[in-house]
Amino acid sequence: MNRLLVALSFFAVLLFGAVASQAVHAQSALSEQHLQRIRQNCVTAQTALNQLHASDALLRVNRGQLYENISTKLMAPLNSRIALNRHEGLKLAATTLEYDRQTDVFRSSYKDYEESMSRLLQINCAEQPAEFYESVQETREKRQRLHEDTETLTMLLRAYKTEFEDFSSDFGGGAE
Repeated sequence: MNRLLVALSFFAVLLFGAVASQAVHAQSALSEQHLQRIRQNCVTAQTALNQLHASDALLRVNRGQLYENISTKLMAPLNSRIALNRHEGLKLAATTLEYDRQTDVFRSSYKDYEESMSRLLQINCAEQPAEFYESVQETREKRQRLHEDTETLTMLLRAYKTEFEDFSSDFGGGAE
């Protein structure tokens, strides 16, 4: 029993040491000069982040509605009409399904970004410059992922357009 207690105590000390060393390493990764610059520019950074947060929220709503409208008011009705008239529209339908899936990915990525940005805005950069810096990096990565998602949606819209042009050329009237 004593051996077990000693082993658990030893393990706890090792675990605590590893966690403490990682926290110190994360903070020491930034020079004191860098930390001081973060503290000095704290108010400016927080103001810029608050403005970005507000504009991103509006952009997300507008873009999200646009993505949804394209799917529900353009793609789905066209695909239904094509199927109803017994024409070959499998490529268009497949692209629509991928577009809808990617729209869900966009929503999820935006939620992750929004949560990260909200956490970032709660950090006092004057008192916690290292944590602020790390949170900025995390939020930047999530914003980049969101950008990649919008690029994928744009690519799928272009593919749908090309497939529609191919489809419509089979009927002798080109889409322009």
